[in-house]
Amino acid sequence: MLTLEGVTVAYGAVEVLHGVSLRVDEGEMVCLLGANGAGKSTTVRTISGLLRPTAGRITFLGERLDGRPAHAVLTRGIAQCPEGGASSRR
Repeated sequence: MLTLEGVTVAYGAVEVLHGVSLRVDEGEMVCLLGANGAGKSTTVRTISGLLRPTAGRITFLGERLDGRPAHAVLTRGIAQCPEGGASSRR
């Protein structure tokens, strides 16, 4: 259903994801766990189209998503709902 194959992402000259691969099949739930700075948010932002990978491939239902803008990824059914921020502290 959703696959990442060898996804690499950089902020400028600094590579922050190094060949990330994962697969989420229909009906599965996946949780990304890790320390601060481990790349969880960067991975989700890349899947959502907010960041572009410098290498690798992202597919959803057999269609490539890597390099597509966020609005195009959203129309295919992928969205993120981040927690935190000022509104959640009320």
